[in-house]
Amino acid sequence: MTTQRSNIVAIIGGGFSGAALAWHLLKKPTVPLSVLIFEPRALLGSGVAYSAEDPNHRINVPASRMSIDTKHPLDFLEWLDATGASREDKGAHRPDGQIYPARKVFGHYVATKLAPLLEAHLLTHIPSLVTDVQKLPTGRWILTTSGGETFEADTLVIATSHPAPQLPKQLISFEVPLSAKTHPILIDDPWKSDALTSIKPEDRVLIIGTGLSMADTVASLIANKHNAPILAISRRGQRSKGHIQTPVTATGDFLSPPAVSAKELLQRIRQIIADNPDTPWQAFLDRVREQAPQIWEHLGHTERRRLIRHLRPFWDTHRFRISPPTENIVNTAIQKGILRIKAARVLTVEKEGKTFQVTLRTRCGQIENQIVDAIISTTGPAHINILSSQPFLKSLAKKGYIEMDSSALGLHVSADGNAQVGSQKDISLFVAGPLARGRFGELMGLPEVTLYAEKLACTIRAQAAITAPDNTIIAS
Repeated sequence: MTTQRSNIVAIIGGGFSGAALAWHLLKKPTVPLSVLIFEPRALLGSGVAYSAEDPNHRINVPASRMSIDTKHPLDFLEWLDATGASREDKGAHRPDGQIYPARKVFGHYVATKLAPLLEAHLLTHIPSLVTDVQKLPTGRWILTTSGGETFEADTLVIATSHPAPQLPKQLISFEVPLSAKTHPILIDDPWKSDALTSIKPEDRVLIIGTGLSMADTVASLIANKHNAPILAISRRGQRSKGHIQTPVTATGDFLSPPAVSAKELLQRIRQIIADNPDTPWQAFLDRVREQAPQIWEHLGHTERRRLIRHLRPFWDTHRFRISPPTENIVNTAIQKGILRIKAARVLTVEKEGKTFQVTLRTRCGQIENQIVDAIISTTGPAHINILSSQPFLKSLAKKGYIEMDSSALGLHVSADGNAQVGSQKDISLFVAGPLARGRFGELMGLPEVTLYAEKLACTIRAQAAITAPDNTIIAS
């Protein structure tokens, strides 16, 4: 009697995207599968988003809308109730009954979902970075880690996150990190462990960026008793919008017929909101979010780039809403005169002694000079650096297995989630999570990432159930 060899799936990246894919692959073992997940962090499921140790960094949607399983949308909320993980966190509980736990709590929830799979040896956690990937003539993949170990796999999944933010060009010449003992301080990634501990309460701070990362940074500074001026700037000076107290149901239709230009889409959204003044705008934007993959699919490459250039900043501030506890902290800091938010951009930065001399140009064209003790960059991911952000991605790109999507938001991906170069796709190579955003338009929020993980799991299981041909490169 012979037994079928398990199909080995290697997932590079053990944040939420990789963890969710592993869980969905293994929760219904319809075919023999063995999953390897490469993640240097000790805890699977946390990643950058859910590994923050600061309790003031909270999920920005209610716990009732967070789950690893779309068929059980209240799974995280029920886990919170069963474990009491946020019971003592008074700041997490809102008057309307909604709960906004610390980000790390959600990371622990995901880890508990994977624990039985690890114990059953269906899932293996390799706590190392992947430095190189090669493909054998047989079609199998060889992965080499930073420790020099090698692993073979039948299917490879890229589930890493976007690259870290890139400093504005006016700051690139400065060494990072600058000495925290002598000042001034330059922080290029506030998500790094203990990144803000060197900033003293009396330090004057400039934050570049005014989105959710800025809000989390302000919350951390305020928790450390910061009382000196904080100036946050961005080109438009837009803050992330908040939730409404009474939950709303997504409504509206933006697909009948679908818009074929960014301008037409914007006009339709504005018109529907204007025609329904008694319905909160959040309800319509939630529907746009639901229909985003279909909306994106009907836009040509030129219109996608136009939307990214002109509308993405407005989408981000309305789509990625700030949690009420964090919003209260930011509002209080503004009311006390500690925090100011301004539409401006950096012209020059010079280091003079223990301070930075910063020249700003406001949106109305005025020139302002600021003297600060610390600069913190909270700009968005440096999408342009995706292919060079990790050694294995650089290796795959050099060997012709991956390329950037035309929208420059992520990797070129087929409709089935396969990595694609030109018109050719590799059916043994997949892209999970936000790096597939360029194909599907909206893969930054948890529901979308979870749905995509479920879809990929079905595709990979179906592929494992049949004998793969020798040549895995096929025309798209």
